[in-house]
Amino acid sequence: MVRRVLFAAAAVLVAAVLAGPTLLSAAGRFLIAEDPPAHADAIVVLAGSYPDRILEAVELYRAGLAPRILICPEPDNAGFRRLLELGVKMPRLFDLNRMVAEQLGVPPSAIEVLDRAGDSTYGEAIAVLDQALRRGYTAILLVTSKYHTRRAAEIFRFLAGDQVEIIVRPARVDDFQAETWWRDRISTRRLVIEYQKWLSFLLIDRWRLSPVARPSARPVQAG
Repeated sequence: MVRRVLFAAAAVLVAAVLAGPTLLSAAGRFLIAEDPPAHADAIVVLAGSYPDRILEAVELYRAGLAPRILICPEPDNAGFRRLLELGVKMPRLFDLNRMVAEQLGVPPSAIEVLDRAGDSTYGEAIAVLDQALRRGYTAILLVTSKYHTRRAAEIFRFLAGDQVEIIVRPARVDDFQAETWWRDRISTRRLVIEYQKWLSFLLIDRWRLSPVARPSARPVQAG
């Protein structure tokens, strides 16, 4: 099945290339999902691209759309684990995101790093939604890179069910250009991989996943 997904993604992209710029641009635009700004309980910044995502989160905070920013940490890798063993202190991506937000005027009390990392968009969604449900959140603003918004929104909404509203916002300060992505090697690579992952979610993963269950305990209020 995975091989079929990769073949389907490759076929779609080959067809887009043969069709010319019009279809290529449409392929880029399709990956970008954007909801109108709306009030929420928290702004969630997915781990990954930096600093475009945290810049978008700060803008949403400044607009008064949510009272807090939740930063998803990236998982430890072997290198960072070795640094810890050696007693070497080095800022992580979530540390840098926090620093950016604070220097742009967000109070430290309004910034929080989630207590566990996810090793994929699915893992992040489970960690975020588990905390959101424990705290009684009814809506979150989900911030990620432009090309990642459609898949992230679909995964979060699938796992959230009707329990938490997902309002997706793409980082506006982002190098990915939907109209001309094929002229940039990095953007081309990102688009190809993103289509593979999106098709994998539609055809395989969503049938193996279940919505995150609401905790039976009383909601924990944010500090």
